[in-house]
Amino acid sequence: MIELVQPLPAPHDTAYHWRTGDRLSHLDGRPVEDVLDLYYYQPEDDVMALVIARADGQRVELELPTDALEAVTSTFAPMEFKRCACNCVFCFIDQNPQGMRAPIYVKDEDYRFSFLYGNYITLTSLGKKGLARVIEQRMSPLFVSVHCTDTEVRTRMLGIKRQYDVCEVLRALAQNGIELHTQIVLCPGWNDGPHLEQSFRDLFALRRLGDEPGGVVSLAIVPVGLTAHRDGLARLDPVTPEIAGAVIDQVHALQDEAEADWGGPFVHLSDEFYLLARRPFPAAAHYADFPQEDNGIGLTRRLEEVWVEALGWAREDGRMPRRPLTVLTSELGAQCFERVHIPALRGAGAPAIEAVAVRNDFYGHTVTVAGLLSGADLVRGLRELPPDPVRTVCLSPRVFNADGLTLDDLTLDDIRRGQPHEVHVPDEEGFVDFWSELE
Repeated sequence: MIELVQPLPAPHDTAYHWRTGDRLSHLDGRPVEDVLDLYYYQPEDDVMALVIARADGQRVELELPTDALEAVTSTFAPMEFKRCACNCVFCFIDQNPQGMRAPIYVKDEDYRFSFLYGNYITLTSLGKKGLARVIEQRMSPLFVSVHCTDTEVRTRMLGIKRQYDVCEVLRALAQNGIELHTQIVLCPGWNDGPHLEQSFRDLFALRRLGDEPGGVVSLAIVPVGLTAHRDGLARLDPVTPEIAGAVIDQVHALQDEAEADWGGPFVHLSDEFYLLARRPFPAAAHYADFPQEDNGIGLTRRLEEVWVEALGWAREDGRMPRRPLTVLTSELGAQCFERVHIPALRGAGAPAIEAVAVRNDFYGHTVTVAGLLSGADLVRGLRELPPDPVRTVCLSPRVFNADGLTLDDLTLDDIRRGQPHEVHVPDEEGFVDFWSELE
């Protein structure tokens, strides 16, 4: 059942008078669990029949026009996600410092949020009921944290007691038309080397075949992230530049194999590997339609492509950027700008741009990605800039959540306060447009 937290908007509120504790229980005679059920069972007739269960046990039956469905969903309480019961040795949430806001410590493991938002799940809590629902309602694609297809290794990595053959569940999903994007967090000494190759082969065997729906369509490999807050946690070694280089060599060979058999690389390395090893990035075409960009796969190349194209349009329209910029970012982010973005932008006619690296004191100096910089780290980085000349400084939008807060609860205004420099947070896609509009 779905909790209703406010009245229906007019004019539908005259048909049903809301009370605290009301829950939507049925749509056209079918029980509903959440908003996904409502959309899956969306009525084809002009009228839909709803049943409201009240806290006192009373049932209210009402009929509304089908086009009132959006009005009904506007009254729903936010969908709560299922919590993760795993104790993964590499879990980043367990490595957060104390004193952060409560939601940061929450681990989700919900196939519905995987379908809706691309959240990665282990499938360990899917169960027969969840599996049947995913297949029946065609919740595709799903994003799955595999980490290792060897059941014993995966069981140890996930910190669970029950052995669970992830390939068996993936196979059932694939055979029933569910498209799957998979992920491996590479932990040296745990799931690399032969285990990594076997995981590739097991997942490649479940790949989508031709135009048939369903199957594994991508495998992302990302390096384990280790913070300075690991007291009492399992020993893990970082991905060093040497290890990153070895993984690149191993995966490139597997990509060549997949390309010859499947027509695409199938397995992709996050940009961090190439930055750590100081190796050249693959061309943008290598990433096809960038299926795992949110996982840091091919983001560097895609932004390069977008920004250079945008500069070309700006040149044609006579609105090329004129003001120099300073990009304040993480250590790997600065390397990314220096190696790829700055040469590409300058080559396309953009004015001077500099990248300034900020050390991560909040999580520890081993954390070098832009999205994990705290507000305090950024404030420190701004203060370390010479006050003269006054700079136009850009921060990554990834340091803020949807509420405009950094990891340590600072707003953009908090960061700007007392700074001599102009501080902006341009949208990644619209970076060149933002730049062009600066006077």
